[in-house]
Amino acid sequence: MTTRVRADAVRNAERVLEAARAVFGERGMAAGIDEVAARAGVGKATVYRCWTTKDELLAAVTGARVDWYSALLEDALREQDAFEAFRTVLLTAAEGCCENALLYAGLTTVPESPELAAKRAVCRTLTTELVERAQAQGSMRPDVTAREISVLFSGALSTLSREGERDVAVWRRCAELVVAATRP
Repeated sequence: MTTRVRADAVRNAERVLEAARAVFGERGMAAGIDEVAARAGVGKATVYRCWTTKDELLAAVTGARVDWYSALLEDALREQDAFEAFRTVLLTAAEGCCENALLYAGLTTVPESPELAAKRAVCRTLTTELVERAQAQGSMRPDVTAREISVLFSGALSTLSREGERDVAVWRRCAELVVAATRP
């Protein structure tokens, strides 16, 4: 016998995830489950039925953000100009992180789970594919690796997040500098 998930339970879980993203984005990791439940319009018990701990909820939020980034990369891989697609990915990611700088800061400290590790591995594979396409087109330095780009980009975003920078123009500028560093 299979267990079916009720439609209202699925909707509640989606509302909790969205609320968690917003609450942790506004208040950082100090925000509590009570605040998330109130924002979602559900009781604390509903949150704990889906995620037994705050860390599990944070891992779910992180997983959703990694899925979002994977979707950006998948879209980029469908574009003709790989370098311009790469640039768009970094700028979009920087803007998304700026909107939720406190959330970004917290998500970088979420303990790794097998599911999250698998999602991040997909991102690494997609990023490598995009970088290799841009290199094959001659628009990206042939000696740069996806890992090096990740180190530069993550370092810039982590610094801006830690400093509490909220000006999207600053986040975009740092992303543009990372992009420029990859030009031949």
